[in-house]
Amino acid sequence: MPATLTSQPHLFVDLNEVEERCNITRNFHTASKYGRHPVLKQDAPWEKHPGMTASVIYDAEEKVFKAWYMAGFYEPGSRHVQCYAISDDGIHWNKPALGLHEALGSTENNIVIPATYHDGQDHWESMLKDPLDSDPARRYKALGWSSYDWDGPLSGIYTATSPDGLTWVHTPEPVFHFHPRPGSDDLGPVGDAQGLMIDTLRNRYVAFLRTGISRSLSISEDFVRWTAPRPFLQSLNEEETLYNNVGFVYGNQYLGFLTHFDRNAYRQTQTLQLLTSRDGETWMRPFADPVIPIGDVGEWDRFQILLTGAPPIVVGDRLFIYYRGTARRHNKVKGEFEPRIDPDQDRRTMSIGLATLRLDGFASIAASYDGGYLTTRPMILGGDVLSLNAVSDYGEVRVEILDEKGETIYGYSAQDCIPVSVDCVEAEVAFRNRRSLSEISGKTIKLRFHLKNARLYSFRATHSSHR
Repeated sequence: MPATLTSQPHLFVDLNEVEERCNITRNFHTASKYGRHPVLKQDAPWEKHPGMTASVIYDAEEKVFKAWYMAGFYEPGSRHVQCYAISDDGIHWNKPALGLHEALGSTENNIVIPATYHDGQDHWESMLKDPLDSDPARRYKALGWSSYDWDGPLSGIYTATSPDGLTWVHTPEPVFHFHPRPGSDDLGPVGDAQGLMIDTLRNRYVAFLRTGISRSLSISEDFVRWTAPRPFLQSLNEEETLYNNVGFVYGNQYLGFLTHFDRNAYRQTQTLQLLTSRDGETWMRPFADPVIPIGDVGEWDRFQILLTGAPPIVVGDRLFIYYRGTARRHNKVKGEFEPRIDPDQDRRTMSIGLATLRLDGFASIAASYDGGYLTTRPMILGGDVLSLNAVSDYGEVRVEILDEKGETIYGYSAQDCIPVSVDCVEAEVAFRNRRSLSEISGKTIKLRFHLKNARLYSFRATHSSHR
């Protein structure tokens, strides 16, 4: 059954929907960092943690950005706390005095999970608002690791739910165990780098887990019962570790970010790589270069760029991608790094940075002045308006619409198409003698994009009555 072309963007991160290319190149793109500084730092008295986990979302109902992040180590004997911040623009943040938990003799802080819970040995990678669950008490979902009871059955990965993102209820035992009990139904063993995806395409939850040298996943329909973890991504060699990953729905497919650990003895750095999937279970790395490069000399994110536990956020015609950064290397295990690199780092606290990317801008197809074309596989046209995300203001994109046999449909040839010569994330395609695509809407077609000194990021179809 052909895919349906709808209002969701169709990307070129993979070539799943491509039938033919001629004189076309495909490029992957890096995000641009916002300014030279983090947007959210550990700067309160109870925020002294050398590491950090974080999730940042935009709550469309409340029209506010929300961030949950790990801090702590504010006094001898204290360990992790989970904090909360809000923002109107995703750049300037406020840490509200919530009055929920005590730290340093006061509850005037933004702590939502205190250091007294599990002796402060938890860290929560993903904290998300759930559009699937109708139970208001479970509106927010979280997935986190606990080192509590390190040698016993209570260490591992827990889930938590919340009605408001502030007061959380945690599972009494790990959902995935670090030490599964012999002869039990315990799932595991798993390590401490995890992420959560709320899969709105298939109405389910996916946990991404570390199992040895592999990344594994587990699926739940109800956020209570989970499948046994199974590997889906393997290291290519012994000088890399697939440290952590998250996934998210994007358009008609899935994308994700992988925290990639370069274990070369002279580097010990981490960067973000792109992941892609068509079913949420089989994943691949389409491109090895980082989505966000590590900082240069003199910058705060010099040696590590790590994922945060939530999807990118659409802000106008840009994607906001939050990341954790630090000038500390990941040289934790003696014997795995060259001692001479040890002084070349800054061990102070980790912070949250912001990078932005053009909407749908993970990958593009392009042709130079000599022109090229790309033909899609057959798809059902699910609208009467075709839109392109393209840079063609010094060139052009023309669209030719073919039937499923590959024959040009009368009135929809490349010559009939009015050239698209703009830099726009939603440029409408028009044909000279056709007011819309209504006469072919619902039919199986192919699209052939003719590019000349132009770049195409995505395409979609909408209904004119919905615009």
